[in-house]
Amino acid sequence: MKQKLVHYVTFSILSLLLIGSFLYATKPINKEDYIEITVSAGDTLWELAEKYSGSHNLSTHEFIEWVIDVNRLTNEQIIAGEKIVIPVLKSEREELVASNQ
Repeated sequence: MKQKLVHYVTFSILSLLLIGSFLYATKPINKEDYIEITVSAGDTLWELAEKYSGSHNLSTHEFIEWVIDVNRLTNEQIIAGEKIVIPVLKSEREELVASNQ
């Protein structure tokens, strides 16, 4: 009886953790919270990830995947003049600008 209770509690906790992580992972991203940039000639997602590395906590690969996913790009190629959202919070960007002044 006691062993069944332990199994039930363990299963319940694991189930809640799985559901919670799924809900967290599928939470939609609000583009309004992030900065939008205009791509300059010669820009690449790799270079943008490095340029803004101090303003996000992602690896270069994660940065690129985030940009592709959020902007619904078909591949890593970006075009000059194109506007894209990058994973830098507007509040983070304001702090970056203020510290540079």
